[in-house]
Amino acid sequence: MKNAVFLCVAIISVTLISNKPSAMLSSRERVFIIEERLLLESPHPKINDLRIWIPIPSDDEWQTVGDFNLKSPFAINFLTENKYRNKILYLKSKQNAPPEEPQEIVLSYKIQRKERGAAEETSNYKRGPSRYLKADRTVPIDGVIKELAVEITRGKTGDLEKAKAVYEYLLDNYAYAKDDPNVCGIGNSLLTLKYKKGMCADWHSLFISLVRSLGIPAKFEIGFPVPENKKEGRIEGHHCWAAFYIKGKGWIPVDVSEAYKHPEKRDYFFGHIDENRFSVATGRDILLENSKNQEPINFFVYPYVEINGSKFKNVDFKVSFKESVWKGGAYEG
Repeated sequence: MKNAVFLCVAIISVTLISNKPSAMLSSRERVFIIEERLLLESPHPKINDLRIWIPIPSDDEWQTVGDFNLKSPFAINFLTENKYRNKILYLKSKQNAPPEEPQEIVLSYKIQRKERGAAEETSNYKRGPSRYLKADRTVPIDGVIKELAVEITRGKTGDLEKAKAVYEYLLDNYAYAKDDPNVCGIGNSLLTLKYKKGMCADWHSLFISLVRSLGIPAKFEIGFPVPENKKEGRIEGHHCWAAFYIKGKGWIPVDVSEAYKHPEKRDYFFGHIDENRFSVATGRDILLENSKNQEPINFFVYPYVEINGSKFKNVDFKVSFKESVWKGGAYEG
């Protein structure tokens, strides 16, 4: 393909536990094979400098990542983002790379994902709890946000009861919608407050704004959903959720938008998130090392590309999955 660079990112995940019958997964765990494909359509005819940042999952209490393999024609580095410690694969082309020659990247690793409940995560919290109390660019904590939070939680005692009141308020007064790109999917708390609708980023931005305004640490988490009732197929878009910190109880996850879409799980999604997802990054306003663009990334879940020092937007990115299953004494697929 002339004047184009084709990149394929293939992530292959199988179980990290041993292939023994005793290691079979519980009913609240899943193992995924994920494949991501990235196509840069019609970039600059002369590429002097191509740079790509790809967020990659890391280990935590609910997911395990290992057996990392990578094939790439580009120079490779692994970065750790400073503010939230997100893991990043950083790729850089040679100067004057011929754009007419397709370039391919193949990335593979294993993911085992568990259902999540509350967890102390004291080391994470102690690294800097103030970061989880401050405003982000589109996640304010003062003015009308603070006034609303006080109104919602009037008469409530304790941070856990106050966070639950915020959760219930959103479910009772807001709608899940993606009809307006100027409002939905941006993660702007004030827009969500004004129009009373939005997608997962909007719901959780407003939740975080409200609880932070009450002095409750809260953080934004983002990744990809994996369809619950399918064994393979496309993953259509990202998903995000939140967690807030209660002293003595730890980080408590919430998924307000999923609770809205599944009202029978309203109680479940306050304090739990299911295993039908995997996490890629934490936080908002991410600054990328080596980027010529000093504008922070709103939220970092898709590859970010620069060509000749400018952000490149014409990117086709696809994600698919296949579930690994236990068969004949080993995990297959």
